[in-house]
Amino acid sequence: MEYKNLLSPIMYGNVELKNRMIMSPMAIHMTDTGFITEEQIQYFARRAEGGIGMVIVGSLLVKKDGDFGYQLHIDDDNKIEGLKRLTDEIHRYGAKACAQIHHAGRSANPNYTGYPTVSSSEIPATPEYGVPRALTTREVEDYVEYFAQGVRRAKEAGFDCAELHGAHGYLIAQFVSPLYNKRTDKYGGSFLKRMRFVTEIYERARELVGPDFPIGIRISGDELTPGGIDMALAARIAKYYEKLGFCCINVSVHTYPYYRIIPSMYDKPGTNVYLAENIKKAVNIPVITAGRINTPELAESVIAEGRADLVALGRVVLADPDFPKKAAEGRPEDIIPCIACNKGCHDRKAKDRAVKCTLNTETGRETYFRLDHDRAKTVKKVMVVGGGPGGMEAARVAKKRGHDVTLFEQSDKLGGRLNLAAVPPGKSGYQTAIDYLTYQLKKEQVPVKFGTTVTKEWIQKEDPDAVILATGAKPFIPPIPGAEQDFVITADQLLKGEKEAGQKVVVIGGGAVGSETAHFLVDESTREVVLVEMMDRIAVDLPTEVRVTFMKEIESILDLKVMTGTKVLEIGNRSVTVEREGEKQVISDVDTVVIAVGVKPYNPLEEDLIALKKEYYTVGDCQKPQDAVKAIYEGSVAGRKI
Repeated sequence: MEYKNLLSPIMYGNVELKNRMIMSPMAIHMTDTGFITEEQIQYFARRAEGGIGMVIVGSLLVKKDGDFGYQLHIDDDNKIEGLKRLTDEIHRYGAKACAQIHHAGRSANPNYTGYPTVSSSEIPATPEYGVPRALTTREVEDYVEYFAQGVRRAKEAGFDCAELHGAHGYLIAQFVSPLYNKRTDKYGGSFLKRMRFVTEIYERARELVGPDFPIGIRISGDELTPGGIDMALAARIAKYYEKLGFCCINVSVHTYPYYRIIPSMYDKPGTNVYLAENIKKAVNIPVITAGRINTPELAESVIAEGRADLVALGRVVLADPDFPKKAAEGRPEDIIPCIACNKGCHDRKAKDRAVKCTLNTETGRETYFRLDHDRAKTVKKVMVVGGGPGGMEAARVAKKRGHDVTLFEQSDKLGGRLNLAAVPPGKSGYQTAIDYLTYQLKKEQVPVKFGTTVTKEWIQKEDPDAVILATGAKPFIPPIPGAEQDFVITADQLLKGEKEAGQKVVVIGGGAVGSETAHFLVDESTREVVLVEMMDRIAVDLPTEVRVTFMKEIESILDLKVMTGTKVLEIGNRSVTVEREGEKQVISDVDTVVIAVGVKPYNPLEEDLIALKKEYYTVGDCQKPQDAVKAIYEGSVAGRKI
């Protein structure tokens, strides 16, 4: 397929972009000083190298009290030199550079900044951050200057243009949206008064940078919250911005808690395009759309149909920086897919927030982890035992580096536990991951031996130079009296199709696996399902944005009863006895009990390899239970060490 519309040039103000693809502004959490680092420069440069038309460098902070964590700052002239090194690198690959100017307002993290949060009004974003302090009229005028000076610094740092972040419930949106702006001074009340803050920012910035420096703005096309900006108001705001002088409208969605801003597998591809289409009907300046535009075909159709003028590719170019180049070369099948898992790129629960990608282990590690710069000095015979994601990646990397690799898998399919993760509703992205890794093994011509249980004798017979163990994990069965009965099964057995569930089911364990298994059970039939969890919330191990969407799904299901803060005491004769708030309860007439409380490592070969004095590496769940992000990364590391 030709992508003639997607690959055609377009003007952003007076700056020509070589194609309609821009890198969406994203916080990457790779600095704790506010200064740009060499790692960040190479991260952005790698996306420019991949053929993108413009890189929007996200969330450049204008004042420290607006930091939501590890952001880049543009709050002082001492940041200009480093940012100039960044723009020089972006320009070296023929891409344009845009600076997104930002302040989080009430959504800043006071635990990180050390400052109380500020906003238009005293309306909190989250109980954790507390009630923000409403800025005085004089202080608002100061913040106008902070933003405008940020635009001036962007120009001096060599950026081709700037974008104000006026979406997602951040500070500008907190003034524009009637949901958050309850002020009675000149910055609140009527539509025009709510627009005064952004108007003054734009006009002051124009004084500083002159008439020719392009300035765009990002908006929420719908805050999806009663009392907030809806589609009609968004269109009115966009018209105002066009008249004011903004050269482009970048359309996103929502406000805190970030529903659909970073779409998950539950959201369909192109989920927010209709919002950009609404804005495009209202204005005559270019409109950018974003939100899970994950294939060149979809991106081309959006442009060809006139629904938007440009597509913002975020996680797509985290997964594959060469997405634009591969599209231009007619190689869409070679694109590393973004599966919208939100695990590596945007998991707010992760201790290490620095940007990563489940399927592309080079993301965020561009300065030292590029596979095309790493060939093996000595070719070795390598056995990879286990065809889960970690084993598949290890085999791919080792073979790509030049080794003689064979992968051994006990079952009749590749993918390991990803096969189970792909079964519940809305989780088909994990099947996409399996398909991609399988394709890569075929492309690299890695032999796969299915139905093979590797033993010490087999290893002696094969006599490899190195072995990578990726044997995975087995379900953990807790010591609950009665768990040995026939009607008690594991989530693994259910999701594999080895066992079936009856009409009334109790699922023990409300983590991600148990919660998604319960969702699967009620989705496929009219079963009555009870989900039992010791903690006070379910699915807490899902990424924040994924959990928001998942809980919307769960809360709408009438046939699912969720019992949190509940301990299972015993599994009786077709019954389950639990303790909740100090009282015992019996769930009776139970047809099936599903155990979903985690897994334990399965590693039967390590001691044999030690005895055989073989070079070996362990990856994934066979070391300790972990997610696919870590398993695939460990597989990549193992493949590089040999």
